[in-house]
Amino acid sequence: MFGRNLDLCAKCKGVRRLCGRPRCPILERLEALQNISKITSSRSFFGSTPPSILVGEANYPLVRVGANVPPEVGVKARLYDAPEEWWGRKGLEDIIKLRASMVYSSSRLNVRVAPRSGRDNVLESLRLAALSELPVDTEVLFRKPPRVSIRFDSVLSPVGPSGEVEKLEVVSNPVVPRRVDDIVSDFDVDSRTAAEELYFHGVSYYHIVRLLSLGMLGARFRRRIVPTRWAITATDKILGDRLLERVRDYREISEYEVYMSEYVGNRYFLLFAPGAWSFEMIEAWLPRSVWVKSAKPVVIENYELHDGRARKPGVDGGYYAIRFPVLEFLHRRRRQATVVAVRVITPDYYAPIGSWQIRESIRNAFKEKPVKFDELRKAWEHIAAKLGQLREDVEKEARLLRSLFSQRSLRQFL
Repeated sequence: MFGRNLDLCAKCKGVRRLCGRPRCPILERLEALQNISKITSSRSFFGSTPPSILVGEANYPLVRVGANVPPEVGVKARLYDAPEEWWGRKGLEDIIKLRASMVYSSSRLNVRVAPRSGRDNVLESLRLAALSELPVDTEVLFRKPPRVSIRFDSVLSPVGPSGEVEKLEVVSNPVVPRRVDDIVSDFDVDSRTAAEELYFHGVSYYHIVRLLSLGMLGARFRRRIVPTRWAITATDKILGDRLLERVRDYREISEYEVYMSEYVGNRYFLLFAPGAWSFEMIEAWLPRSVWVKSAKPVVIENYELHDGRARKPGVDGGYYAIRFPVLEFLHRRRRQATVVAVRVITPDYYAPIGSWQIRESIRNAFKEKPVKFDELRKAWEHIAAKLGQLREDVEKEARLLRSLFSQRSLRQFL
């Protein structure tokens, strides 16, 4: 689990903290499962989904589609899937416990189920829930009592106990924003344009992901159910690309700016430099952090220039989860800049809880006033001093940053 050393775990038994983590991830998991096992012994379940929708990707195109339903009824259920409200208020343990107490109620469906076909009552109920911006009461009947478990993922929020649905029904009226209803009912607009329209009309990013994942956006015969992991990355990229079209036409910033934030063992440093849009993301995973077994840090880098195209293959969701809120911020300011973003993952981040924490950490960094400098060297030294021994590893990989220092034309990287 999370790249742990099994021999070390056997010696530690969750008491001696030999792995260097503040909490034992195994004990944390067992504690959460013990609490939820008390409410999953029956075939029937009632609660208000926040709404929280999850589409798996295993065995694509025949995938699991379902709702996460907590043992809570009413508006309070919203807290079980509220990244914008979690940030800075909920710790890692709090989020794990919240997510572990929801039951993933799903059935297996083909991604090509036609929009509003009426052929699958479970899917229609899920789509009705996904339309709502507030929790909806949900009655679930399982084929057998849910299996007690909790799963973690680098992109998705933790997933708790799961059960095969025999019947799922929404029994309260969803609160549907007018623009959402209009766009979902429009079968002539493509999914990219639909997502953009919703975003620029103030619909939450997470609401858009739900709709895209359940195949509720796009032209009639091109709508497909989309695994949630793919929908998250696609939404980040679609909205980021659209914002970039506007940002490219704005004036450049005039000073060097540094923004920072820290949350659940992740530290973020953002350097904004005068210049045309270009973007670099550097991830530094410290020893004993999630996924890292080695005694040395693992540093990953990717970048793009004015055309907005990532230069290295295998771009992951973390890249776009940083890029989108950066472009969102620049668009709000009506400015463009060259941006270097550094993410440091520490051992305190002992269990992955999804890419939402990346996105919201960047958004919250921009809520604070930046530290401004008149020289690049001073701005970078401000960040480098906080990187400590990581500085050399980061600078070695930071291609865009090096080009800023050398004053060489970025055209050579095209």
